[in-house]
Amino acid sequence: MYAKLCDLEILSSYLSDISVGDMLSVQASITNPLDWHYFYDKISIIKKESKTDFTVVTREGDRIVGSGQVSEIERWSNFGQFGFKIKIKIKKQKSLTDRRLRSIHSNVQQTIVTKQIVNREREISHNGYSLKT
Repeated sequence: MYAKLCDLEILSSYLSDISVGDMLSVQASITNPLDWHYFYDKISIIKKESKTDFTVVTREGDRIVGSGQVSEIERWSNFGQFGFKIKIKIKKQKSLTDRRLRSIHSNVQQTIVTKQIVNREREISHNGYSLKT
């Protein structure tokens, strides 16, 4: 799993949940206080209702790229564990499966080809043997 939101890159070791639908929701859990300070500084820059680009790789390996508007940012600390959740309302979205489907359908041209079936045999004699083709 991987997520890049705004200028914030989140590796799989920090990600605890990613959900994609009309809203993209990314949740991370951080145990190291030094890492938390890094993430806190980056999260503080992100403003609610701001436009952002995102790239997400899910557990299943699907890569989703798009843009949207930040709708919620939550931060919390709980007995030495820190975390945050960012929700983005998706405006545009592309995934590798979408691209595969589009490229297949866009390259397919429907044409009608008539086949003529010929049921005849030809005999070719060569050195006294007859060959049928």
